[in-house]
Amino acid sequence: MRLTMKEVVELPLIREGKLVTSVDCLSESIVEWVSVMETPVENFVRKNEFVLSTGIGCSHDENVFCQFVEEVIASEAAGLAMAIGRYIHEIPHTVKRLAENHQFPIIVLPWEVRFADVVQVVMQALKREEERILKRNEKIQQELLHVILQNGDLFDIADYLYQTIEKPIIITDMRGRIKGKSKKAEKLTHTWNDYLKSVDYDPFYSVYDGVSLTAASNAQVIHSKENSMMQFLVHSASEVQGFLLVDDFNQEKLESLEGEKTIQLLEHGVTAIALSFLKENSIVETEMKLRDDFVWSLAKEKLTSWDEMLSRAKTLNYQINLPFVCLIGCPENLREIFHKKSIGTSFEQWTQTITRRIEDEIYYSGKALDAHLLFTFQRDHFIVYLEVKHDNVREMTDQFYSQFRTRLQQLIPDLVVSWGISKTAGSQMFNISYQEAQKALEIGRRQKGIGRIHMYSDTRLDRALMALTESNDLKEITEQTLSSLLEYDKERGIDLVHTFVTYSRNKGNVSQTARELNLHRQSLLYRLKKIEKLTDCSLDNPDEVFLIELSIRLWMIGNIG
Repeated sequence: MRLTMKEVVELPLIREGKLVTSVDCLSESIVEWVSVMETPVENFVRKNEFVLSTGIGCSHDENVFCQFVEEVIASEAAGLAMAIGRYIHEIPHTVKRLAENHQFPIIVLPWEVRFADVVQVVMQALKREEERILKRNEKIQQELLHVILQNGDLFDIADYLYQTIEKPIIITDMRGRIKGKSKKAEKLTHTWNDYLKSVDYDPFYSVYDGVSLTAASNAQVIHSKENSMMQFLVHSASEVQGFLLVDDFNQEKLESLEGEKTIQLLEHGVTAIALSFLKENSIVETEMKLRDDFVWSLAKEKLTSWDEMLSRAKTLNYQINLPFVCLIGCPENLREIFHKKSIGTSFEQWTQTITRRIEDEIYYSGKALDAHLLFTFQRDHFIVYLEVKHDNVREMTDQFYSQFRTRLQQLIPDLVVSWGISKTAGSQMFNISYQEAQKALEIGRRQKGIGRIHMYSDTRLDRALMALTESNDLKEITEQTLSSLLEYDKERGIDLVHTFVTYSRNKGNVSQTARELNLHRQSLLYRLKKIEKLTDCSLDNPDEVFLIELSIRLWMIGNIG
């Protein structure tokens, strides 16, 4: 609760006194408390305190009086009222000049006015002001709720706040995109857009660590090149939704508005915005659930007819008559990232949030290419259907991946994603291309490891080998060839399979293989002898080398062994 010094000098009893400094000294003075103080001041006077004094101890020494007033000014008090008549009979010119220089108001009161009565009058006025502001804010809270119940949008909320505090307002989502703004917000919009491009803006910090809040309970002052603005965080259900931005702020204005309870008023606005976001998000979530189910139905070919697909696609504003290629992305280390960052929520909640954010990046990656997209997150995989705008499927997918990788690096730099990409790209080929992408991902991860792009067109040999796995004789031969080798690797922790693959890739060159494996030549020769013994095959016999290679290939595919 606070009053201005202009309001204080008009209060009963205080009106009986006289302002001995200029009226201009009242303009910036704010009163939050009232106290009685005599010399020495030391640290007993608080900021914005209205000080009452009899001047005892100063009556015979003008320098002591000056020092007393100087200490009161230094404490950032709001003003000083001196009782005239017993110890101080008039305010010296040196004291007046000191006060004028610091724009500090001094009032003289008749000795007959009791300080206890002055304190009571000021405290009652402060209480009335507090009640007035509380009622005003309650009214504003109710009116903001009414805006939402009447289906008002974020533009309506921004306009209401602008009319209330007379400062331009913009409302953004978590990515900084403007979702609503008030009248006369052009300058603020320009300032915000410049800030988004600056190195100071980090739109993704809340994904991991929550938000660092300053200035008010959930706000901070942002300084840009040309202007300053207040940024309030909008959050609900432990999730950041966006920001409320108020134009033309600095620290002094912030402190002034805190006293007028404008900060609380704006926090009511934040609550209303959060409700609006929740309302919008519930609609979006329902729509996204329908879209997810539809894309999953396309992938699994669960719809009974093409006419049914077209009908459902039309309601979702999807164009499915276009040629699409399928990409399946598998996030490999979400749980590790979650534990590493010590995020204050459950893994399931965080995963839901982060997958939606990744889907945003998928959407904007496709938009950058002006290509239609269908996508969903199912069974821990992202399924993406990307419109192919020309015959070169690989070129189109490379362009998409390049866009997405850049965005993902900004969002979660340490996330590893493996991709499988289909060969078939055409209209009404959703299930076929999904199966191809799934097979490419499965084979690629086993053959080349995680975090890579695996094209179905590059898996011809592996698919040919998979056809051979139906032979029981071949299964038996493969098991006989590799069982001892795999058991040895498991027991000793020495990857002899990798040793052989590297040796074979280097066409039997021992020196080159040893360098690649970072092994001493004799250590490599020992391993090669062990491989011969465990497989009962000679590495000098091309047929037996081929048998080991074939067995390892079939084992890595995963259908044998």
